[in-house]
Amino acid sequence: MLEKLKSRFDKRRLVLIAALALVALYVGWRTGGFDATPQKKPCEAGRKEVKDDTGKVIQVIRTTCFKDGTQTGG
Repeated sequence: MLEKLKSRFDKRRLVLIAALALVALYVGWRTGGFDATPQKKPCEAGRKEVKDDTGKVIQVIRTTCFKDGTQTGG
């Protein structure tokens, strides 16, 4: 009888572990924890000056951000 009772608890333990694993997978999937691509950096409006070795400005890049997250420039 003890063997039968022991096997019953083993089955319950396996079911409990499988259920917890499924919950962890679901939460990871819904929260985006498994995304392989990093999130896009938000647009930063501004001005960037590119200088040569002597310190002279050779190019000016202006960046303008729009409400939908797109940008113009550099």
